Amino acid sequence: MRLFFGLPLDPTTTLQIADWRDRQLACAGTPVPPGNFHITLAFIGALADPATERLCLSVDDWLAHETVSGGTLQLDATGYWQKPGIYWLGAHRWPEQLTRLAQKLGNLGGAAGARRDRNPFQPHVSLFRRCQAAPPAAMQTPAISVSYRGFALFESRQGKRGVSYHMLQDWLLKRPLEH
Repeated sequence: MRLFFGLPLDPTTTLQIADWRDRQLACAGTPVPPGNFHITLAFIGALADPATERLCLSVDDWLAHETVSGGTLQLDATGYWQKPGIYWLGAHRWPEQLTRLAQKLGNLGGAAGARRDRNPFQPHVSLFRRCQAAPPAAMQTPAISVSYRGFALFESRQGKRGVSYHMLQDWLLKRPLEH
């Protein structure tokens, strides 16, 4: 199984992202289906079932002993990663707790036998794949607010219609304090 931890997006946010992408961007790439939109926290890669079970138990144990809060993220930037040909929507700034969450989940994945991802954390939603070049700048700067109250372990499955993501388990985070 090819696995990753991510923040699932609610249907309203998914529609906002798809609408913004479809109105603002033209890309010589493959659009990511809105049903696959998520924010990756940590790529885990291939793990067998017993290691996946151990990974989920280690997340349960960690969350039983740590207080991890949800929060809000503003998707207000775009970017392009040339090597994988991915054009994305992401954040200029994000809560430090989100970086710590991503790092911890990556470490737990490594302890379960996954390959450690050395890329710096950049919260993003992939909009297009297999882009030959960066698309022209969007006409309007994105400003999409994402509230996250939990995260999930997803499996990436290859099918006749391409890749799809399936939630295997999810975890709730503590509600953030209201200001």
